[in-house]
Amino acid sequence: MGLVPAPLYPDPHNSLIFNNYPPLSFYLVGWLGYAIGDMVWAGRILALSAWFGTVILIFRLILQTGGNRLGAHIGSLIFALYSSYFFHSYIAMNDPQWMAHFFMLLGLSAIIQKQTALRITTAATFFIIGGLIKHNLFALPLAVTGWLFIRDKKMALLWVTLGLAGIIISTIGFNALYHNHFMIVDILHHKRVITLRRIKKALGRLAIFLPLIIFSASFLKKNIHLAKTSPKGLLAIFASLSLLFGIFESLGEGVSYNAFFESLIAFSLIVGLLFSNRWTEKRPFLSSAVVAFLPVLATSAFCLPNIIGHQHRLYREKQQWDDVISYVKAIKSPVICDISEICYWAGKDYKLDFFNFYQAVKRGASLDPLNKAIVTPVPNSMIRITLANKNPTYSPLWKIIMSYPHRYKRISPHVEIIEITGQKK
Repeated sequence: MGLVPAPLYPDPHNSLIFNNYPPLSFYLVGWLGYAIGDMVWAGRILALSAWFGTVILIFRLILQTGGNRLGAHIGSLIFALYSSYFFHSYIAMNDPQWMAHFFMLLGLSAIIQKQTALRITTAATFFIIGGLIKHNLFALPLAVTGWLFIRDKKMALLWVTLGLAGIIISTIGFNALYHNHFMIVDILHHKRVITLRRIKKALGRLAIFLPLIIFSASFLKKNIHLAKTSPKGLLAIFASLSLLFGIFESLGEGVSYNAFFESLIAFSLIVGLLFSNRWTEKRPFLSSAVVAFLPVLATSAFCLPNIIGHQHRLYREKQQWDDVISYVKAIKSPVICDISEICYWAGKDYKLDFFNFYQAVKRGASLDPLNKAIVTPVPNSMIRITLANKNPTYSPLWKIIMSYPHRYKRISPHVEIIEITGQKK
């Protein structure tokens, strides 16, 4: 975005770059990025704003579903603490997922209390916007769809019709805008490795949610059968689906805790409602609060110092990274960065998506594009690759790169420059 003229969706079969995200966030970030002069910071600003917006919407939704202000404060605090503590690297990350959640929760807020044709249309619009930002957030849209069919089939049919029409029209429109079919291929046929061997890791990520799940068990059991008469039934369906989709999506390589963001939102809403409607006596209230915040309390002794230490290290190393960016900026020959922001801030083209290209290779894609990229310059020019502690996950790619005559030098504690000096004999 804003770097060089290039397609938003390159040919996924003959490229080193892949884009498995829907197109809308690129325009939102792009508009702000051109205004402030930095696309990375624009993405971070929008992500942080959407996260704050999500906190506010959780507060509002708890009130809309029958909770009181105390419960709304506790539910939004649960969300804010868990996400900023356990998922702190996703706070203000240049990633569109929080934007998608924000728009979908806006839509939910429009219909949670009352369902009219206007409200359904408004909600469908916000959900479509969210889906055009991130397409694999399934739990809430499916929960709303099922809930509407249980409550009011006429409104449900309007919801489904608007949703399908919006998806089809926007997909056709965007696809026509790019003059090719690569958007559909890149998003729907993205080559990600999914394996059941990751089920242990997926279930392990549920550990931090166990107190919230146990805490909410009675709510789920009671309200999932009351969807016809209460919006609490919608939240019970949402929470249950979010766990299933979170586990499934965690089977994909490269997927982190963000697969469970919907679960965190759902259980924050439920816990807020539980604190609104129970435990008026002091002792049960305090014991319940300890259970709800147990993962944060139990891990604070070793997690919090690590988080604070990480922030201090980033501050101390700022000048080193500035020097690296200046060094790369002065390079005249083509550059491949395994930290793409280095290339961006150095004004260099983004040439190799290490993670997604390696995923494609593991799914049978050809290595020819990588070899071609390395030997394309005339013999007297050089390709330089910046890297931060070569990630062993991509060792097959590094093995190919290092098979060419090369030399390297370390220019900071974290970064080496690998200089390709010739072609293989």
